[in-house]
Amino acid sequence: MAIVWTSFPVAWLGFAGAAFAGFGYALVYPGFGMEAVARAPAASRGLAMGVYTAFFDLSLGVLSPMLGLVAHATGIGAIFLITALLGLFAVPIGVRLLASHHHQSERKPS
Repeated sequence: MAIVWTSFPVAWLGFAGAAFAGFGYALVYPGFGMEAVARAPAASRGLAMGVYTAFFDLSLGVLSPMLGLVAHATGIGAIFLITALLGLFAVPIGVRLLASHHHQSERKPS
């Protein structure tokens, strides 16, 4: 999203930023969903995926209109900066999950 935010008036850079955002969304949603399911007990995996999806949908349903209000007040460019910053919040979560997964695989006997 930072690429889209800085791309004005270069159209191809905006398209590249949108493509990167789409690829990231396509990888992050199922990746975090797999982690949610893998960490749940076998009997509760369907519930874990349902809760993950519900909160994901809730975040889209709440933040999208809020970003619309921000765009109305400050201009559309601000929402790309905000979403880039919000996307950075997923990095420490992913690093923690990756470290936890790596730590668990070291404990398993071969």
